[in-house]
Amino acid sequence: KIRDAFKAKGYQFLVDSPSNQQFPIVDNATLERLSSDFLYSVWQKIDEDHTAVRFCTSWATKKENTDLLIAQISKL
Repeated sequence: KIRDAFKAKGYQFLVDSPSNQQFPIVDNATLERLSSDFLYSVWQKIDEDHTAVRFCTSWATKKENTDLLIAQISKL
């Protein structure tokens, strides 16, 4: 669902990951906004303005948290 949300907004990915780990390439200003509500790992700097990050879910991730992230992505 997270991958689909980023794809729907036109984001590219560092790798095509079929797992619970997704690696969208996001502009740094957007990452700054997302960091106030969500945790992600900085994975690789792409250029001066874009970074590949890792969003990862687990069995303990609550559906409402995933839904909140998806809703925020849809507003980007």
